[in-house]
Amino acid sequence: HSYVYIAIKIAMKYLKKYTLLLLILLCNQQVFAQYDIKIEISDSKDTALILGHYYLDKTYAIDTAWNKNNTFTFKSKDKKLDSGIYFLSNLNGRFVEIMLQNEKKVRLKTKEENWNKFMQVKSGSQELKAYYEYMQNTEQIQERAKTLIDQKVEKEVYDKEMRALSLVNDSIKNSFIEKYPNYLLSKVFNATKPIAIPDFPMPKKEDGTADSAKWNSQRWYYYKNHYFDNIDLSCAGLLRTPKMVFFQNYNRYWEEVMKYERTDTIIEYAHKVIAKAKDSKAMKRFLIHNITERYLQSPYMGHDKIYVELIKAYYETGIADWVSPSDMEKNIERAHKWENILLGKQVPDLACMDSANVWHSTKDCNKDFKIILFWSPGCGHCSVEVPKYDKFYKEKKDIYSVEIFAINTESDLEAWKKFIKEKDLQWINLNGLVANYDWREYFDIEKTPIMFILDKNNTIVAKNVPADNIEQIIKAIKEGRFAF
Repeated sequence: HSYVYIAIKIAMKYLKKYTLLLLILLCNQQVFAQYDIKIEISDSKDTALILGHYYLDKTYAIDTAWNKNNTFTFKSKDKKLDSGIYFLSNLNGRFVEIMLQNEKKVRLKTKEENWNKFMQVKSGSQELKAYYEYMQNTEQIQERAKTLIDQKVEKEVYDKEMRALSLVNDSIKNSFIEKYPNYLLSKVFNATKPIAIPDFPMPKKEDGTADSAKWNSQRWYYYKNHYFDNIDLSCAGLLRTPKMVFFQNYNRYWEEVMKYERTDTIIEYAHKVIAKAKDSKAMKRFLIHNITERYLQSPYMGHDKIYVELIKAYYETGIADWVSPSDMEKNIERAHKWENILLGKQVPDLACMDSANVWHSTKDCNKDFKIILFWSPGCGHCSVEVPKYDKFYKEKKDIYSVEIFAINTESDLEAWKKFIKEKDLQWINLNGLVANYDWREYFDIEKTPIMFILDKNNTIVAKNVPADNIEQIIKAIKEGRFAF
């Protein structure tokens, strides 16, 4: 639990000096409701204890209690503690965890010698008592394991003993799950279980040999579809558990399992995952916000479609009713803009004047690929990327049948013309100040450089491709290897 120690150590470093400020800040947090927790620690040497909780991959302090005759009381009349794993910590990082599931009044008693080992629940739910019973049983297992290490027994003996202890631990867990299937600790145990993939029979190719590729595909499809079988996404308490219980497994799904899936597949599975929250408002809120924000920030081309579809499904319909009116409007407006410029969308012909006041339009271009490049001479990143695009254009334009419409986005026309001359830009250089429609609004140009690759029909086939990768992408498109 080093992550808890580090978080608490930092948070508590200035506690004595800034006690009043800390208490004010804690009182201003509008997170939790009605709770009364009292813990008696015989012969306690601590002046104060901190009540904190886990949330996703972080830990947070909630309340502070001072030592009064070896007793520490955490109390609030108007805040509640939502279901989750909490911890009581001293100023040096020593802590004991406490699992709460809609608890309001809790009375605990323990000894300074070992908080966890001697913990007694004087008042609290049967589930809370069972939680400490389990924790104390596992502590005995850990003590036995430590003894084996200290005794430096032979490896064969050590391995045999550890396997036996592991079986005992699994038995204790399974008994707990069977007895308290709806308790949060049972959800925690299940969430950390790996997915059991069935032993599919090996398919055969037409020539009778084993088709290992198809077999691996079957296993992967099952794993992907059953990833959350052991994780109860209708249990909001999992949000407030150590990161290795829920968050790491949840995050791995999007960052690894779904990483190379097509956008439509990711959208399909996003809806499936959100639906698993069922009636849990807190979990549904987390899932909708997290997945939407995840693909808003995604660096991968085409993932903007996922964001657009999620905004349409959950924001526009009013399901995400916790979102402020201003954020709701901002997200819906952005989604409407982005919907026009998704991969596969056809854009209207764009026409602008060049430096000699001659009009040029994308509809007059019959090349296989038409690249619209929005840039400006005053943009630092443009000064790096534009020469690279220019190099590709001069060397490969005829090989791949490419034309580039480079549109200046700034009003300093002299600087624009100077840059063109200095860099010898021979593509179609256009002054974006004069155009047949508001391209800045349509293409959502808030920064530069921004580029779109269109086919002959003005359909977007790629966008925002770094200059170093542009040949690779265009080649893949021509060869039919680029799908979205």
